[in-house]
Amino acid sequence: MQQITASIASVRELGSAYFFIEACCPHIAKHARPGHFINVRCGSVLLRRPLAIFSVDGSSIGIFFKAQGKGTSWLAQRRAGEEIDILGPLGKGLFDENNAKRVILVAGGVGLAPLYFYLKYNFHSGAKKILFYGARNANTIFFQNELIDMTDECFFVTEDGSLGEKGLVNEELRRYFLTYSPQDGDLIMTCGPNAMIKEIISFAESENIPCQVSLESYMGCGCGVCLSCVIPAENPEQAGESYFRLCTEGPVVDSKKIDKQKFFNMV
Repeated sequence: MQQITASIASVRELGSAYFFIEACCPHIAKHARPGHFINVRCGSVLLRRPLAIFSVDGSSIGIFFKAQGKGTSWLAQRRAGEEIDILGPLGKGLFDENNAKRVILVAGGVGLAPLYFYLKYNFHSGAKKILFYGARNANTIFFQNELIDMTDECFFVTEDGSLGEKGLVNEELRRYFLTYSPQDGDLIMTCGPNAMIKEIISFAESENIPCQVSLESYMGCGCGVCLSCVIPAENPEQAGESYFRLCTEGPVVDSKKIDKQKFFNMV
């Protein structure tokens, strides 16, 4: 991890308050892996904003986010040539194929970010890649052509049916597996709203499919000191240790590590 002053190369307003920023930061670009995140100082806002790394292109990284609070709204107003203060790359829990034969990715909203990076980084791996990408409507589904090119199968799901299948992405996942049964070597990777993640974990564990989850949380420091991002642990590794720090032991974790009842009651 390094604290870096990064120069913004470009800012794209994608629509519906979603943005894509590309920033030049060679150290982070060199060491970033799917699942890593950065912590961005957003003007006078007290706490940094943790954002998943969306892509790496040479010495630059890309971030994909929605402007929905003071911090991300400040970030959305930046322009090419300006500088931002970044900590990164952060996180130790990363996406890992683990010799999977078929990787099923389930993304909701900005939860696409770490999964997009996984697809791009592992484009030439041998695993078959199937993506389910859900959003509210057609205006909030982005990077369609790139996603189709990087996957073997790609399903878009919108709540209003304006693009792809109508409904919730977790429902489409269940429908898919009614036709194509789970197989040895399946692996689910997911990131998105907690309500979606809860359903994906429930499905994966009912079918005995390993599930890697990228979780989100407010973070004070991003490096394990402040303990503001602790997550209830299902099977503590040490006696009396009932939580794990998302910033240092995540953000990607095995679903079985999470105490689902406690966690989903917290959020």
